[in-house]
Amino acid sequence: MAIGLAILFTAIWGSFEGSAAMGGVSVGLPLGGLLGFGIAAWLVLHFWKPSPALPPKA
Repeated sequence: MAIGLAILFTAIWGSFEGSAAMGGVSVGLPLGGLLGFGIAAWLVLHFWKPSPALPPKA
């Protein structure tokens, strides 16, 4: 996501001293990290099946 935003911001605003790419990276890294954690949490909660409970000992 960081690289994609860096390329997009550079295409929109130009590459004056790399400032647009630096902005894309500084926005894209935290955004991509949060998105990755969110997707991982959703996958774990969606596909996690707890093991069946053991029957009580008599």
